[in-house]
Amino acid sequence: MVVDEAVAATLREHSQGQVATFVASCAERMMQVFTGLCGDDPARSSDADFIVRVVEDLWNPEIPAYRFREYVDSLEGFQELEPSDEEIVGVAEIYSFYSVLALRYAALYRSNIDTEDALKCAHACLTSMGQLDQNLPSAEFFTQEAESQRRAISAPALGALSANLLSQLREGDRLASRERLAAIKSRLAR
Repeated sequence: MVVDEAVAATLREHSQGQVATFVASCAERMMQVFTGLCGDDPARSSDADFIVRVVEDLWNPEIPAYRFREYVDSLEGFQELEPSDEEIVGVAEIYSFYSVLALRYAALYRSNIDTEDALKCAHACLTSMGQLDQNLPSAEFFTQEAESQRRAISAPALGALSANLLSQLREGDRLASRERLAAIKSRLAR
């Protein structure tokens, strides 16, 4: 697994609320990639709206585990996660797949509180950004994602985040997400 050993060790020691902050942060960084690649397609607009709702709920410590189990079931029905004998080769399809996969693991963590799912969420984000780096000259998205993950593990538990700190964390994640989407779209334009 490509997740930094220190991040993995810290996640395994953290409280449920701290890991919830971590997975919400990972999901936030992947959300605009999905909505930006699929949201303009009328057939996928409800999927984009659903993704936004899941990410909003990931930031809410009051949402019960059963709701996240329902989200996992819905995400598993997305075309990105449907079994196929064909390899995913299209740029948009690759990054929308990683976005849905990361969100699935984030929601799965909130449904069952298994830290291994948080690690899989982090792994999906890092793998996606590593692949983006391989396809763009002098890109550093993998390094940025690793730094974002190190920052997110030091954040307070989800229920203990002040409104100001929550706003700062989410805005940083949204900026990263916008930058990723712009880079992916530049690949699509080639």
